[in-house]
Amino acid sequence: MPKRVLEARTPAARAQQRQTLGTLRELTVQPATKMRYNKAVDGFLLYLRENHLELPTKRDKVDPLICDYIEHLWSSGQGRGLANDTLAGLQDADPKLKHQLPGAWRLLKTWHVNEVPNRAPPLPVVVLHAMCGWAWFHGHHGFAVSLLMGFYGMLRTGEILGIRRQDLKADVNHAKILLSLGLTKSGKRMGAAESVILGYDKVVVPLLQWMKLAGSTSPLTYHPGKWRLLFNEALKALHLTDFEFRPYSLRRGGATWWFSRHHSLDKLLVDGRWSAAKTARIYLNEGLSVLAQLKISASNKHISPFLRLFESKVVTASFATLEPPNTSVGRSGGRGKRSKTRNNFLKSMKNGNLLRVVGPLSGMRGTGLSFVWVPPKLFPAFGSGPRW
Repeated sequence: MPKRVLEARTPAARAQQRQTLGTLRELTVQPATKMRYNKAVDGFLLYLRENHLELPTKRDKVDPLICDYIEHLWSSGQGRGLANDTLAGLQDADPKLKHQLPGAWRLLKTWHVNEVPNRAPPLPVVVLHAMCGWAWFHGHHGFAVSLLMGFYGMLRTGEILGIRRQDLKADVNHAKILLSLGLTKSGKRMGAAESVILGYDKVVVPLLQWMKLAGSTSPLTYHPGKWRLLFNEALKALHLTDFEFRPYSLRRGGATWWFSRHHSLDKLLVDGRWSAAKTARIYLNEGLSVLAQLKISASNKHISPFLRLFESKVVTASFATLEPPNTSVGRSGGRGKRSKTRNNFLKSMKNGNLLRVVGPLSGMRGTGLSFVWVPPKLFPAFGSGPRW
């Protein structure tokens, strides 16, 4: 059932609907975000344990400890996202901590000012077309179409991987295609489904051919891991791995390409579905600067053959199958491969060798922070839970 449903007419029907949706506390934060928050908070609590520190009994005394922890993350080379998740996770576990951590948020802002985030570089259009040419040469037609949709539709990676044939509808003249995205990242915040209209011929022609061959429930990408693996293989074949392009580079590359054509920020905000103009400006200014520095020529010997193939193929998009005969799925590729430590961790959890430990936030009534599946051998003295 979708996260957003139409309110039922009777109390009994509404109660049944809400049982399926879950409690309001569960719906406040997305499950994946909740897991990330828990992991970050667990790291903070372990830091306190290892350094023989105790949480104070009053909320307004917590800030100095968290400031020290953020300095620890900075000096040990951790990412800013972990620091942000720690603060957000603590406030999610105890909402009354909001406005009680001014020093920690100030340090996080200083971090942001002094260290530029390692964002995905925008994908140049010449690289996009070469990757599509490589994909068509190897018979990965669905993958090629997904690249074009991600770039010209300015789609997020998760949105590309979730597209199905039933989400697409062509207009009467087959000049434009409507893509229904449902409740996307920004759509969930606004409480409304989102959509994209694709009208550029270089994506419409091959997409129409894919729609003609696909079944009503066929996914555009058969496996996220395989899609990421193909993305990396295409860059490797083009000798472009040193540029560190990532799947999100499609959305950033598409945004800079469209803006360079119509020079309208307002139009880009609507088409790219950005709710904050500040975010879009950062992406554009940095993206245009990076593109100006990239030295990728269409005459490059590794790129030009696939570019010529793309230009000849995109005119007719005359492929007769969706995928090559061998569609076996390899490993997840990209960042999807689990580490050996995580696999062993999950295996131990399934075998019942881990203990769920829940402890109060140092006497703060009505709150609770938890270690998510902590090995009992690490905390033999916890008993029913940690005491600080």
